[in-house]
Amino acid sequence: MNVVRDRIARRAAALVAAGREHDVHRAIRVAAESLGFMRGAPLPSDGEVRRHLQGMAEEALGAEGYRARVDDTLAFAAEAMELLERAFMGRTLLCGRGARGQFDGGAELHVRLYARADLADVARVLVDAGFDEPAFETVDTVHGKANRLRTAQDGIALAVIRCLPEWWESRDEDLVTGRRTATRTLDELRNSLPPAQG
Repeated sequence: MNVVRDRIARRAAALVAAGREHDVHRAIRVAAESLGFMRGAPLPSDGEVRRHLQGMAEEALGAEGYRARVDDTLAFAAEAMELLERAFMGRTLLCGRGARGQFDGGAELHVRLYARADLADVARVLVDAGFDEPAFETVDTVHGKANRLRTAQDGIALAVIRCLPEWWESRDEDLVTGRRTATRTLDELRNSLPPAQG
């Protein structure tokens, strides 16, 4: 890695870890400016900053503690997915960084709910289960418009996008770009967790 990029990535990770910045992309810009690098400096990717965050977390928690934190977050995802599947007789899918167990620099779980359900009903079920009041948004996908809600519980952010059941065939594709993305079904997620958490 380029030395300048690495310095910026380390500083950005420190800003996020200290809670001074919550958005990794913004932390990169702030870090570059604080180190005196202006336009034209080679900036690190979000992934490079997240790798530093992961290293910092592993150093602070130890390897076992870090793995336990990842497993706890994945178990939380499995509980939310099971709640949605039971309530709406649909299928769920954990997507993106969360499906890879990568939560450093923003632990937002991206869950797709494949069901013909009203998003207000999805919100009600989540709020009744203790989640915060959600925000709603519309997303342009490769299939057309889709509705998404964002909520949180115990400091873990959850984004649920309602997908039509017929979209299941392209479940391994990013809904916005159409490129392949990491995914895990509820069964795959349960099978990956230690017995006490699955």
